Amino acid sequence: MFLSFIPAWLACCIFFGTSQRQTFLKKPLPVFSSRIIGLILLWGMLLQLFVHLPTVSALITGFALVCCFLPLITLISAYKKYYLVLASFLVCVLSIVFSTQGVG
Repeated sequence: MFLSFIPAWLACCIFFGTSQRQTFLKKPLPVFSSRIIGLILLWGMLLQLFVHLPTVSALITGFALVCCFLPLITLISAYKKYYLVLASFLVCVLSIVFSTQGVG
């Protein structure tokens, strides 16, 4: 279930990267292709949640992840590029660690 955090985080980073006001990239990402990739990542997140949770709970969890990650990315990227890279690394590593703890 925690592996669904990774595509949600990446999708939110991509959606933030398409904004004209973002300062993380030199110029914004192309809107159309980025939104398609972001939607594919969100579907991947939902599919991972559907495996572990009932449908309504998976949808609520997915919605909550996106609603938490979008403002978090916006706040972190206001500082330095290093902090956003560090936060992305932490989300990925902690998701992998917590998802493998229950196995075995």
